[in-house]
Amino acid sequence: MTIVTRSHQVLVEAPLQSTFDYVSDLTRHPEWSGGLKIEPVTPGPIAVGKEYQSHGEVAVQKNRPNTVQVSQYEPPNTFGFVAKDPDFGKVTHEFTFTRQNADVLITRTMTVNLNPLVAFAFRFFIYPLVGKPSMDRSMMALKKKLEENAAGIPSG
Repeated sequence: MTIVTRSHQVLVEAPLQSTFDYVSDLTRHPEWSGGLKIEPVTPGPIAVGKEYQSHGEVAVQKNRPNTVQVSQYEPPNTFGFVAKDPDFGKVTHEFTFTRQNADVLITRTMTVNLNPLVAFAFRFFIYPLVGKPSMDRSMMALKKKLEENAAGIPSG
């Protein structure tokens, strides 16, 4: 198997704690990550081990199911989860939040183990043509949502 890791960053004008709180609430991810539905499976507050069920879009597939489990929860600097994808297996997502003056740099790192042939296709075709544009859109939507929230602009 080949480990494939991709990272994306965005700088937001918002307070560190509220940025962390917003991103670590997986039920809010549909607000900035298109085509996603997610709901908690286990009760209680956000914590390592809490599980969710998500349905999202991957390429042309709609309503693709994933079991999601919080793997890291260290307010206000690190949040992570593992999605169990039917085709790709475990996909790890880690968000780190770094204060930069009055702003926050959010780094999202995704890691997946793929067979070498799929990893090759992912690196040279799937990611550049589908994955990166999709992630860029999501990160820009996240930035917009966080900055609107920080400015007190109602969601619409």
